[in-house]
Amino acid sequence: MSESLPFNIHTHTYRCGHASGKDEEYVEEAIAQGIPILGFSDHVMLPHHEQPGIRGSISLLEDYIGSLQDLKKRYEGQCEIYVGFEAEWYGDQYASYYKELLERKDFDYLILGQHCFDYFGHLYWYARLTPPESIRKYRDDLIAGMESGLFTYVAHPDIYVAWEGEFDEAAEEVAEDICSTAARLGIPLELNCGMLRQTDYVRQEGSLAYPCAYFWKIAAKHGVKAIIGIDAHRPQDFASTDLAWMKEFARRMGLDLLTECPIKKGK
Repeated sequence: MSESLPFNIHTHTYRCGHASGKDEEYVEEAIAQGIPILGFSDHVMLPHHEQPGIRGSISLLEDYIGSLQDLKKRYEGQCEIYVGFEAEWYGDQYASYYKELLERKDFDYLILGQHCFDYFGHLYWYARLTPPESIRKYRDDLIAGMESGLFTYVAHPDIYVAWEGEFDEAAEEVAEDICSTAARLGIPLELNCGMLRQTDYVRQEGSLAYPCAYFWKIAAKHGVKAIIGIDAHRPQDFASTDLAWMKEFARRMGLDLLTECPIKKGK
């Protein structure tokens, strides 16, 4: 184990339909990799939407929370465990549901990860829209979510760059708006490790995959706080993620990495 993190609060479970492994295996592997604080943030289960292979059914909600609460007790003193969700902001449609989750004693946090938008009760991928409409819609929804005050940080804020196909004037405008809002509100942005595990293209100069250097240079200019998120979908992702490269990327961009977990305690 050459590199570790002070915390990782972006961890999925098999319930979303595109991750694997038992909940306890994630905890064991995090401990083995020297991560003292682990937050589970599977894709949010929604009361009125079924998206098989993308997010778990709402019928799995209590099993999800119960399993993680059990692990929190069993691993007390070895690993500090938090229970959360990675969630999209769909305007006021699910605001009350998110607030109800956050008011529960057995639920801790939400991270904002925009993948889909709502259109008259149906959820669609942003990439389904034509650029630059797609990235401007993404920006507007993301900023509205940040301003809601319900989210601990923003996951993969630079995911939109690949949809545009180039870091053009529109992509730069979106980056400026996202980063200036994050700085104003004091919300950290995530350096997401998901693509780093999937392709070496991320490491190439001029890459449009996340983390995207064009975006993060703008984030650094605005003094945004950054968080490394493993975005684990398998227990082995804790060991297979090149954290040394990601930390060096953060250094090259001139980013300020958070060293303390941002989840608020004391509910």
